[in-house]
Amino acid sequence: MAVVQMKYINIMGPVQMFERFVLEHIINKNIQIDSAYKTIRTHGLVPFEDDLTYEHLKKRMRILNDRMGAKVETFGQDSLVREIIDDFDPDETLSFIETLEKRFDEHKSAMAGLKTEIREREQIIRQIQPISELEVDIHEMFHFSFMKFRFGSMPRENLEKKKDYLDQLDVIYVPVSEEDDIVWLSFFMPTQVAPVIDNVFSALGFERVRISDQVHGVPRIALKKLSDEVIELKRKMELEESELKSFIERERPRFSKLYSKVLYRAKINEIRSLAASIGDTFVLVGWLPRKDYAAFEKKMASIGEIVLSSEDPQYVMTSTPPTLIKNRGIFKHFESFVTLYGLPSAREVDPTKLLTLTYILMFGFMFGDVGQGLVIAIAGVYAYFARKMAFAGILMWLGASSAIFGFLYGSVFGSEEIISPLLISPLRDKDSIMNILIISAVYGAFVILVSIGANIINSFRARDWGRMLFDKNGIAGLLFYGGIIVCVITSLMAGRIVFTAAAAVVVVIIPMLMLIFREPLENLIKRRENIMPREKGMYFAESSFEVFETLLSFFSGTMSFLRVGAFALNHAGLSLAVWSLAGMMKGFGGIIVVIIGNLLTIVLEGLIVGIQCLRLEYYEMFGRFYGGEGREFKPVRVTGE
Repeated sequence: MAVVQMKYINIMGPVQMFERFVLEHIINKNIQIDSAYKTIRTHGLVPFEDDLTYEHLKKRMRILNDRMGAKVETFGQDSLVREIIDDFDPDETLSFIETLEKRFDEHKSAMAGLKTEIREREQIIRQIQPISELEVDIHEMFHFSFMKFRFGSMPRENLEKKKDYLDQLDVIYVPVSEEDDIVWLSFFMPTQVAPVIDNVFSALGFERVRISDQVHGVPRIALKKLSDEVIELKRKMELEESELKSFIERERPRFSKLYSKVLYRAKINEIRSLAASIGDTFVLVGWLPRKDYAAFEKKMASIGEIVLSSEDPQYVMTSTPPTLIKNRGIFKHFESFVTLYGLPSAREVDPTKLLTLTYILMFGFMFGDVGQGLVIAIAGVYAYFARKMAFAGILMWLGASSAIFGFLYGSVFGSEEIISPLLISPLRDKDSIMNILIISAVYGAFVILVSIGANIINSFRARDWGRMLFDKNGIAGLLFYGGIIVCVITSLMAGRIVFTAAAAVVVVIIPMLMLIFREPLENLIKRRENIMPREKGMYFAESSFEVFETLLSFFSGTMSFLRVGAFALNHAGLSLAVWSLAGMMKGFGGIIVVIIGNLLTIVLEGLIVGIQCLRLEYYEMFGRFYGGEGREFKPVRVTGE
């Protein structure tokens, strides 16, 4: 079983030892801490007061670390208390934070100013580029007696909205360029209406750039001067970036150490918010893996002031054990599919192994092809080992399954002419098609029976006798569905329908009565006073509909697995279409069609098949036995934040 068994612990000790104890024995020790005040019912127990000092420092330093790129340091056990508690000065840390923030703000302001100057000069260059051959002093162009000239930027939206209005004014405007939502433009107007036109454009958000203040002489000389200025401004930007980089490299070691200390102090305060006290004694409660308890108990015994007690999860009424699942090898890759649905509770069977085996089997059955499977497997191996993509581990096994079924089908890159099938060819004849669908239905029946068995086990673990005995996915459902399967198999083997009166009683009558009288039977088991429901007529009507729904669910669930065979046939048909199309082409064109067709099949159909497999896992299998209502095991850790 992959769900790690937990142990509930209760720790008590002197308040003055709290910080030191948490540092040395809780943080980074694979222990999850729960709220003591909420879980312990003891008179005089009070929570610690919140201290948000270090939380605020942590938030500011975490933002700074986006630029500093520091890693969290670990401290040796011998220096932990000295570094985190004795030698730590919050005021010094705050002063250092403010110094860093000031430097980054100065850098941001400087870079913004330089970018603005570069942008303005580049726009001026675009503005005067068309008149670069004129031998006219640009400064004189801005001092005409009867005409005024303006250049600048405004929101594009404002220009588009008021375009018709501007066209009616005594002004000529010429858009020069666009940047995101900003339009750079020039406009000309008679001197006598200049104040009015200026006010109109100002109201529309026009920001003027005074070319005449930055450009002098003929256009050719002005352009050279502006280009040189842009180069110089860019050099200043590079210099500023270089100086900031040097500053970061110089201050990173100090920042890294202080950042790590702040994270540890913030984690201590986080645990403090979960702890409580009785007088001068602190109280901590939480969970740790059962396998680690013996070593932890031995360590606590060596500390005279600390008192440790423990309980098994089934005896803890005020807290539910967290879930930690551990799988190895092939099963580790498929844990993400399980956690996507929900974590198992402590009393549930971890479905990872069952999901892994059924998912791989279904994918190979639906997407059987030697060549395409090997492509998927090789891509998975590369992505997993070379690119360190954890999810790609799934592709390795899916590709291998696809290749194995490809040998059974005799399919290589969609062609059934290269190798002979070891078992069956999906589209060879009508019998093959029917056999594929029959195998799918049989496989679905097997999965449903296994799911019912898993539900019975989970119900037994949870001591939910009603669900175990009388649920449609419990023993009642197993008698009915399993009995029907046995009768069908017996009839097929005998060549005639085998369904005796005794079989009818065991397979139909008893399960139906168990389903109909579920609530009264549950009440009887739990020894409740009122066994029968008050509204008997309504209850039996609802129960009858539930029985009918149960029959439909078993039938539809089994038929739902026919899609496994349908996709296998669909894959073979699509591959046949690709090769038929390639056969219509000549020479190199046919090869291109085969390559593109196989790539599209791998990507598109492979994705669809993967989704369909997951759907069958979630709805037809998990829906029968798996609740997925466990809470994640979150040990107190600092490293890696």
